[in-house]
Amino acid sequence: MFKIERLNSGRPILERVEDNPWENKVVFNPACVLVEDREEIEEIVESIKPDKETLTEIQRWDALCFLIYRAQGVRTEEYDYRRSSLGLAILSPDLKLIKRFPHPVLKPEEEFEDLGVEDPRITKVGDKYYMLYTGYQSGKEKNKINICVAETRDFMHWTKHGVLKGKLNDVDNKNAVFFPEKINGKFVLLHRPMEGEGAMFIHYATSDDILGEWNDEGILFDAFTRSGFIKTWNGAGAPPLKVGNGKYVMIYHIGNLKMDGAREYDLGIAVIDEDRERYIKLIKKFEPFMCPETEFETRGDLELGVNNVLFICGAYFYGDYLYFPYAGADTVILGGRVLKDEILRWALS
Repeated sequence: MFKIERLNSGRPILERVEDNPWENKVVFNPACVLVEDREEIEEIVESIKPDKETLTEIQRWDALCFLIYRAQGVRTEEYDYRRSSLGLAILSPDLKLIKRFPHPVLKPEEEFEDLGVEDPRITKVGDKYYMLYTGYQSGKEKNKINICVAETRDFMHWTKHGVLKGKLNDVDNKNAVFFPEKINGKFVLLHRPMEGEGAMFIHYATSDDILGEWNDEGILFDAFTRSGFIKTWNGAGAPPLKVGNGKYVMIYHIGNLKMDGAREYDLGIAVIDEDRERYIKLIKKFEPFMCPETEFETRGDLELGVNNVLFICGAYFYGDYLYFPYAGADTVILGGRVLKDEILRWALS
């Protein structure tokens, strides 16, 4: 139904860096933000102070993609770089690398994230960018998976606000994304509890304040098991994009379990509508939007053994296309795009 173009001839747009211990194993699960306002770009550039060569390249573009990606290295005597950190790269709007920074912008330094900071999603609310990410926390009986929140204005310097408030983190929870504006007077986010009622399906929650108490409102939509699989689940992917008439488009992930224990992660696409009574509701979805097919999508790092995985944490409209960087087999970052008109025609029909 959708004609998806794999960018860079299907090869990675970002790979591990052998000389950087925090990212010399795998890079994956990238959040992205497109900044088009020239004044804002200048403020960001002034704050992060790139080198002259980078500055010259930045000035060629009318917009910039800021990519925050998850990275892992190997364990050394000094530090266990298997604990995920988050890195920063600047790309052109069509996902060509301009600058990659050598140090992580977010590291697992707090108790609620001491085993790793993972899977960021970023949404601009007002004049700030809020990032929801997974904090992997060590525990005595079992480790804990938390939804955490941080904010920035320049993507390099982050203020951590800790674990999201409310009962959402009473159970292991992840895959959280904000909607870009209030709906019926409330902030709304999607999340995916891993335990309890409706576990492993996309839920939504509401709050009066992004940094205040969040209340779960129940399942937004579940998943159906396709032929060839014995179990299926889903989780929010890229933050929802507004497309008009109170409707949003979201690309999300679909996890599938095969009889032999192997897993496959595909992508789906959904239309979500504002609703007076329930805040939001599912209008329709299309599954699968995209499946692992290429070398870099089907075969991951040999030691980690993660294969056949597509995972998305961000997308944006630019020009005639919807662009989306995504992870291939938990090992590299790839780029895709689909015509904007195709998305809008389907979403608004």
